[in-house]
Amino acid sequence: MTRKLFQVRFRFSPDSLTWLVIHDELVLSRYCRKRDAVAEAARVARANPPSVLVVERMDGTVERERRYGGTPRS
Repeated sequence: MTRKLFQVRFRFSPDSLTWLVIHDELVLSRYCRKRDAVAEAARVARANPPSVLVVERMDGTVERERRYGGTPRS
């Protein structure tokens, strides 16, 4: 079973510093605060199991990964 991938990524643009909630390279929403982006991404990922949420730091490295639904880890 393939998991749907949801991501929280940081993007700098000339007019703002933005956290993006992304699924299949499509931006679902934008937030000024990372915690708001993570909360929304988690809500969407939980509503679409099985899924995985990857949260990135400002430098693009992976901060954490959460899995929702599907087979439990062993």
